[in-house]
Amino acid sequence: GTAALFMVPGSALADVTANQVWDNWKTYAETFGQTVTVGSQQTSGDTLTLNDVTFGMEFPEGSATGTLEFLEMRERGDGTVAITMSPDFPLTMAADPKTGEAVDMAIMFRQVGTSIVASGGDGDIKYDYLSSEFGVAIEKLIVDGEELDGIIEFALRDVDGQYAFSEGDMTTLTSQMTAAAMDFAVNFTDPEGDGKIAMAGSAEGLRSNSSTSFPADFKMENPAKIFGGGMNAEGGFSAGASNYSMNVDNGPDSFSADATSSSSALSFAFKDGSIQYGGSTTDTNYRLTSPQIPFPEITFGLAESGFNLLMPLEPSEEPSDFGFLLKLVGLEISDMIWGMFDPSGALPRDPATVIFDVGGQMNWLVDITDPEPAENFDREMPAEIHELSLNDLTVSVVGAEAKGTGQFVFDNSDLETFDGMPAPTGAIDINLLGINGLIDTLVNMGLLPQEQATGAQMMMGLFARPAQGEDA
Repeated sequence: GTAALFMVPGSALADVTANQVWDNWKTYAETFGQTVTVGSQQTSGDTLTLNDVTFGMEFPEGSATGTLEFLEMRERGDGTVAITMSPDFPLTMAADPKTGEAVDMAIMFRQVGTSIVASGGDGDIKYDYLSSEFGVAIEKLIVDGEELDGIIEFALRDVDGQYAFSEGDMTTLTSQMTAAAMDFAVNFTDPEGDGKIAMAGSAEGLRSNSSTSFPADFKMENPAKIFGGGMNAEGGFSAGASNYSMNVDNGPDSFSADATSSSSALSFAFKDGSIQYGGSTTDTNYRLTSPQIPFPEITFGLAESGFNLLMPLEPSEEPSDFGFLLKLVGLEISDMIWGMFDPSGALPRDPATVIFDVGGQMNWLVDITDPEPAENFDREMPAEIHELSLNDLTVSVVGAEAKGTGQFVFDNSDLETFDGMPAPTGAIDINLLGINGLIDTLVNMGLLPQEQATGAQMMMGLFARPAQGEDA
């Protein structure tokens, strides 16, 4: 994430003149915590040329610096500016955290066939760019003083995008990008042995978009405090067909794994003091092989999977929305795995589904963005929960199904009735289908002791009532 910040100004900002482009560039770099120095600068006719442009950044427990050999901004006579820069942008980064290992990296950003045209004026600036290839490579990685033998590479191909900047009481940065393909590769040798690890992957049809706004006087001095500074950001990413593979060659501990999917997506937002992060995939298939498993391979697939998290980050007296979603739909495992515990096929092998979707309202009483929050959590109640809704609980597996919904409201002034917890008012309804039949099957298979089965059925008899239909 830190390295990506170096590329924001590198993608160019533009106004009607080359000098205004450069002034804007420096302003935004400094807004995001960078320092900019120039080896030499000259103007010849309609072209501003800068040599040895160095960007530096200090961040908690580390720093980074990178240098562009040359940067050229040429006024095209139509109110637009063409921007050309070195195809290579080397960057070094060093981090020495209080806990964990010290890391030094040499990173190379490369671009091939890149065209950048900036336009606009009066504080509204945009630029359009095309690139046949944009790549990043971690060429040197030193951990605790020992250089690792390996390389990490990432590339986007046939890139088409646009950034737009709008200044006012709030400065807004929007971006959109498409790329025909993405691929990456990771290859390393274990520094303490002969083991080797290799990972690779690719994806087609990539799309991304983002929007960030912040006050005109905003400075990213402490990343943990960006919410109090009035910064809002949201965006998304999606891709079409993708594949991934991993191979570990280490004697008896060797294994290989690969995965494919038809589509994937991610979304994020930092808005109004809350964070949202979610993702989904479709038609995902996994395969694992290893000399340590008793058959040739393990395979399983998912028709759909997804997750989402929403919660406030700032302490507040007023509650805000929160939510959590986990979705696994159409889980299928190979017959080899089924055969290990159900060789006779007593259990239905229908695809399984698990959905857990909850939401509600809460507020933090402590600052969870504090880098040293331990003393904050010494208090009995770091947060207050006001409402909780079970939007969907679905568990469908081996012929049985449970579906539930419900809602509770909590009285935070009553911490006595439930021994320190706010008193709830509400109910959850759960419908169970085929549970008794599943229990009987598991007993007959010898997977569930009869006394445990009897206890479970007695509990259901006490708390549940028969519904319409068989074994419901």
